[in-house]
Amino acid sequence: MTPRPEMATHSRLAVAKENQQGSALVLNEAELASLGAGNEHRIERPRVDICFTFDTTGSMEDKIDGLVQSTVHLVHDLDVLGLDWRVTTVPFGDLTVPWDRIDGTCPFVATRTAAETQLRSMPRYSGGGNEGESAIEAMHVALRKSYRSGAVKILVLITDEPAHLSAQATPESVSHALRRAEAVCFVASPDLAYYRRWAADNGGRWIRIGRIMETAAVLELLRSLVRRVAQVANSVHEVGGGSVQRYRELTRGSDAPIGRAVS
Repeated sequence: MTPRPEMATHSRLAVAKENQQGSALVLNEAELASLGAGNEHRIERPRVDICFTFDTTGSMEDKIDGLVQSTVHLVHDLDVLGLDWRVTTVPFGDLTVPWDRIDGTCPFVATRTAAETQLRSMPRYSGGGNEGESAIEAMHVALRKSYRSGAVKILVLITDEPAHLSAQATPESVSHALRRAEAVCFVASPDLAYYRRWAADNGGRWIRIGRIMETAAVLELLRSLVRRVAQVANSVHEVGGGSVQRYRELTRGSDAPIGRAVS
């Protein structure tokens, strides 16, 4: 039986067929499990929900284009690893500037076309021409999104500016919120200690980006980042049993995810 299209993204549906070994269900290329002929069994795939928290002010246009181009690679890698994935975005600007805001209303989507469309249609903000954007507030909005039960939560922050700091908006508040949520955090940003710490302390990776970069360099960096996102998402399930805390404990001091790599 051919799986119904609506099942393709979220689970695999397999039907037993008689062969020389008897009734069997192929779980993947190397595994077989006994199954009565003609029975249908839904095999739930490990869940991962990814939120791109994206500074969409003027200097970020080339980074947005680079991430859209990288989406095809991300989706391919997530599918190869057999993950049940969803993607969403939290576009943000500078809350100290009139008309700039943080948009936490974008839904989770589960197809490449929908993901690319959402990334391309993110609202653009001015940023006001001053230094700093509202990255801390945006991270808190991202952490309040509706993640699925049992899904590995991955936040990917992309900005080329420092975060605005205040008594209410502190880097430590984001660190604590990431820990409480058991979320993995990746950051592409300027070289600032709090950005590096968010990634290092929460199972992700930090990469450096600046306001002025060649397009090819941006694309290469973002492609390497999204591949890492897929690998870590899979490793949290394979190595940590779905627990980010357990994954962090087992991989502390290691730069590479442990588990299946993407070929």
